[in-house]
Amino acid sequence: MARIKNRNVTSIYTALVLLLFVIFIGLAGYRIQGFTLVEAFYQTIITIATVGFKEVHELSPSGMIFTAFLIIFSFGIFAYAVTTLTRYIVKGA
Repeated sequence: MARIKNRNVTSIYTALVLLLFVIFIGLAGYRIQGFTLVEAFYQTIITIATVGFKEVHELSPSGMIFTAFLIIFSFGIFAYAVTTLTRYIVKGA
């Protein structure tokens, strides 16, 4: 039982670290595009969560490519994080 609990906690830490890493990459990429920190954070979150709101600013071609790759790489990580946290909550520690 303790082994399963440790695996669940490890999965949660892994999911959160990966999610934070993707957010950091998004922040850095959008900051390079000239967004403020708040704009970069907001743009990263709506991109990762695939909400599909309008961009904060018009994107340059390199910004569009960055956003496309951010979506591709973050989609699986975001889904993994959500399912891992949901499984932890539903099954209980």
